[in-house]
Amino acid sequence: MRYIATRPRVAKNEGMNHGLFGCLKPGTSLTEFQDWKDVARLVYQNSRRHVTMYRSVVSFGEDTAKDLLLTDKKAWERYIENHIRTIAEKNGIRREHFQWAAALHREKSHPHLHVVFWDDSDEKAKIKNPFTHPSVPNNIRRQMIKDTFADRIRAYGEEKTRAAADLRKISDSLVDDFERHIRLLGNKRYRKLREEYDLDSELAEDFDFSDNMLNETADRVFRLKSALPPKGRIAYQMLPEELKKQVDALTAYLLSHVPELKKLRTDYVESKMKMVYLYGGSEEYLSFQRKKFEAEADKIIANRILGMVKTLNRLDDEGREAEYREGRRKYYVEQMVLEMLDMLSSMVDTNCRQYDDFEKAWQGELSKEARKELYLKYQDKGYEH
Repeated sequence: MRYIATRPRVAKNEGMNHGLFGCLKPGTSLTEFQDWKDVARLVYQNSRRHVTMYRSVVSFGEDTAKDLLLTDKKAWERYIENHIRTIAEKNGIRREHFQWAAALHREKSHPHLHVVFWDDSDEKAKIKNPFTHPSVPNNIRRQMIKDTFADRIRAYGEEKTRAAADLRKISDSLVDDFERHIRLLGNKRYRKLREEYDLDSELAEDFDFSDNMLNETADRVFRLKSALPPKGRIAYQMLPEELKKQVDALTAYLLSHVPELKKLRTDYVESKMKMVYLYGGSEEYLSFQRKKFEAEADKIIANRILGMVKTLNRLDDEGREAEYREGRRKYYVEQMVLEMLDMLSSMVDTNCRQYDDFEKAWQGELSKEARKELYLKYQDKGYEH
């Protein structure tokens, strides 16, 4: 929520330092939230209740956005308010339980909206498989094309058939044909835009991952994939020692070749050590705790590597091996590294918040034994392995 609300080039709400808007009370009109942190706290509470959070991105080419008169924040707000029901319905969320928040990012080549949404119904407020079948976003996109470009699609269909066929009802096949037609018209431009979107360049723009690092990491991930069973649970703790060594070696390789990852690993360890320093202890004890937290950070990275192996296995199941064998290997590896950075960054933030709470409680009149109990209460909060 912080990212979409405050990142550079976000279209900010008037008089505010963020651009978050949306609707948290079904039946009410769109609201520009006063403080994005209030929404972030709600999202955090949802995650504690195991409510699955979803994100959609609505993006247009710059010229298309101008043609649609999407030239300012208010226009984009009206657009998404008119189409948000499509996102809810295609995800099977009833209108009265649909909550969402969004922000406009004014990227020059592809202005776009990030929409975070969730189902707030009691029966859905439980652990849910977060996998979204590709047909869901495809159906959302198709319906939004129908609703956004209805006149153009009808004109295209009439010109194509040269007949006075009844085109009041726009078929899925006509939408698919129209979309292919648009892609072919500006194939180079479309391909460039698609590459920018697929690589999530706005997330990657602050990082310069070398091709050598991405290729080497991809080779190691695929070797690891071939050594692991395609079915069943894949977890670091359950790996044979030989495969653990492979994962450990890849973790060490990433830490040595991605400075941002190494820095966040250090930040993670230091954020955990702050509470240890409050309680104190011998040099031997402090060294032991530091090594423990370093191992925790490495395990977070290792499990994300194994998460990528699971993703590749799923692609195999869907018959999409060619997709990552033909030029998409670097894309998957880059996404994996970005997610590692995001996970560690979030955990550092969580650790710092817990330390602040801990320090406030620590300042009271507590015995040494009570302080020890307080430390033990806080030290294992956060990431679960």
